[in-house]
Amino acid sequence: MRNFVMIMLGLLTVASCKNEIKDKIGYKTPEFYFADAIEIKGEPLDAEYVASNVFKCFYTPYGFLGSMRSEDDKLAHLADLKTGEIKVSACSFGRGPGEILIGSPDLALYGNSLYMLDQRADWIKKVEIHGDTLKTFDLQKLSLGEPMFFIEIQIVSDSLFVIFAENFNGEKKIVQVDRDNNIVDSVVYSFLDDENVDCGKCRYNVEMELSPCKKYLYVSSHLFSGISKYQIEDGKISLVDKVMLVEPKYVVKNGIPVMESENVILNNRIFVGEKYLYMTADPEKVSDMKEREKRAREEGRRESAAPGNDSYITVFDYDLNFIKSYRVDSDVWHLALTPDPSVVYALDYRENRLKRYVLTDLK
Repeated sequence: MRNFVMIMLGLLTVASCKNEIKDKIGYKTPEFYFADAIEIKGEPLDAEYVASNVFKCFYTPYGFLGSMRSEDDKLAHLADLKTGEIKVSACSFGRGPGEILIGSPDLALYGNSLYMLDQRADWIKKVEIHGDTLKTFDLQKLSLGEPMFFIEIQIVSDSLFVIFAENFNGEKKIVQVDRDNNIVDSVVYSFLDDENVDCGKCRYNVEMELSPCKKYLYVSSHLFSGISKYQIEDGKISLVDKVMLVEPKYVVKNGIPVMESENVILNNRIFVGEKYLYMTADPEKVSDMKEREKRAREEGRRESAAPGNDSYITVFDYDLNFIKSYRVDSDVWHLALTPDPSVVYALDYRENRLKRYVLTDLK
């Protein structure tokens, strides 16, 4: 009997510690971010894009500069700021000089130049605006001393890059590399602080963006809606903060976190502006996601499409403190930020065009 009492006291102590940790973390519910969202409507631009190949782009004074695979197999485009119409294109699909092998490269903007990471060929391409034309340059073929998948790119300077990469053991790394492929610094990235989870076995999408001052790097994980903040200083990358936006609900099987039906996926993507960090979100329960995917299979569709639920633009400060949310009138993922923190352009995945949104009460 005494042993039973001791075991129960031990279990209660463990449970109490877990609750204390959970309380300390202070998980938020989705309602915290979205219940008081301000409703806003977007002003659609005239140009309509191909649904399966939408125009991911950045705002520049010269036009929207970005990428999509067009009918004539061009990958880089400059579009009119008022209409969204493509004015000039460059960078053909292919294996030759100035060409690219992947139809959806990762993108980064530095100055008014577009950097494209060709994950199939491990090349960094640079697209510059020259008057009314675009020119493409083969900037650098990545080679970091071990076989790696190069996933995301950010630009510190024209000769210094930050790469999100994964080696053949599944280890995820954030690597700072120069033009000669010298590794300046690297850190291992993990999205869950759980010793039972083998992050090398996990496959998940990430978004990575540098702040305009190039001192802070933000990485968001779609799987459990987390954002990590890193500092880049004196060539070193260091983790500053990590926030799980909602409580991750999962069980671990063979080192892999399996999401429970009640786990909420925010489908979050981050964008860092001159003053704020912006996030697009389409909150959805895992059970609803599985039902949506099931319907897609039954209807013979390869893609499960967008969730079709409410879509939000959420604003944080640089320290990952929530400021406010906006419920938008369609399904938006990619944002093109402008010099005005209250004005953004969002890519509407239902209407396949860019929309201009004014974020009211944001200064």
